[in-house]
Amino acid sequence: MSEEVLCLTSKKESNKNEEIPSQVVDDHADVMITEITEAPWYVQNDLRLAAPLISVPFTHGETGALMRKGQDDLLAQVNAVLSQMKADGSLRRLHEKYGLVYAYE
Repeated sequence: MSEEVLCLTSKKESNKNEEIPSQVVDDHADVMITEITEAPWYVQNDLRLAAPLISVPFTHGETGALMRKGQDDLLAQVNAVLSQMKADGSLRRLHEKYGLVYAYE
């Protein structure tokens, strides 16, 4: 549900996540509540935005991958790659490279 975002204001309604930051900037929405890894990306790419809770998130969640049922081999590969990336630090480096918060401690 984290990617399913609903923005309600008296001016406009949107369920397209990528449209909401510009709606906030253009005063068509007041706030966007989004994932801790997404918020810094928007702030880094549009200096008119702010993410005041970025260092003190009020929730914790992890990102998942969606695939068809029965793809056990693919699931095992994805899990193995993510585990290796966490272990060798490459997942953290990707987060840092793109200005994202690493929350997988």
